[in-house]
Amino acid sequence: MTYRAGIVGCGRIGSEFDDDPRRKEVATHAGAYRAVAGVDLIAACDLDTEKLKTCGTRWRIPSLYHDSAEMLRNETLDILSICTWPSSRMAIVKQAVNSGVRAIFCEKPIADSLADAAAIIQLCDGRGVVLQIDHQRRFDRFHQEVRAFLQAGRLGRIQQVTFRYTAGIANTGSHMFDLLRFFFGDVQWVQAVYSENDSHNPDDPNIDGMLRFRGGPLCMVQACDARSYLIFEIDCLGTDGRLRVTHSGFDVDFYEVKESALFSGYKEIHPAASPVDSQVQRDCMVQGVAHLIECLREGKKTISSGEDGRAALELICAFHESARADGKRIPIQLVDI
Repeated sequence: MTYRAGIVGCGRIGSEFDDDPRRKEVATHAGAYRAVAGVDLIAACDLDTEKLKTCGTRWRIPSLYHDSAEMLRNETLDILSICTWPSSRMAIVKQAVNSGVRAIFCEKPIADSLADAAAIIQLCDGRGVVLQIDHQRRFDRFHQEVRAFLQAGRLGRIQQVTFRYTAGIANTGSHMFDLLRFFFGDVQWVQAVYSENDSHNPDDPNIDGMLRFRGGPLCMVQACDARSYLIFEIDCLGTDGRLRVTHSGFDVDFYEVKESALFSGYKEIHPAASPVDSQVQRDCMVQGVAHLIECLREGKKTISSGEDGRAALELICAFHESARADGKRIPIQLVDI
């Protein structure tokens, strides 16, 4: 069976990232649909005529629309990618579910409120629609192997974690919080303050803070100014060594515990060959679409579910609430903001 797919939102993650000559991997929804066997990209929608036309030509999409409701009425779609602003996603999910779509591949964050996130999950569950959130590192074999390495205790007891990011607590923070949960599980509480380092988006500030995992380590979150450089990295210090995932997840540094060459009776950490191979093909979007099709065919739950999307959004909301209250400790679960 060949699944029929459509896209709402032909901007960067929908189509345009694949125009970057420095990107070596497929980086968009449209590109992933064209790269995966068993799915045909037949329709796209965007309010911007130029973006829509460019996307349609680039990916040979036969049916183009300015209105998502019209597209869903006219086309019989099995899969819909939603690549629009978070505030619009609730309405599009309703349209998609009512049209008979069987799976939704939704960009992050899942919504702009926890109430809408819960409603989206309920709508999809009620109609048996597979809801997958594009926290794409979950689909990446390298990040899956890092998770297995950490959860097997091969770094010993995790003592401290530090995460550094740029470009907004919702924009980049959604990926950050999801990856932290993927590695370490649920969060007990957070504390946060607004960062002195600008995100360059007044609607999505940088926020510094810390969070405590349930039965696990403390994690420091540090925002940097994107005008200086891009950074997305995690530093894990265990009792048996250190693991740093760097270069936006494309490289890894590993350190093992050895006797100190400087001080008798002490141990230090020294650079060593990494037990996790980062030199694998980084085709997160392609693997995400392939996984979504697998879930459809086999009736499985996705590894990046609506509940995972809501949990990441909850941490974004908690950081905002704590920062507004000058660093007040906020327990998880929240209600809404």
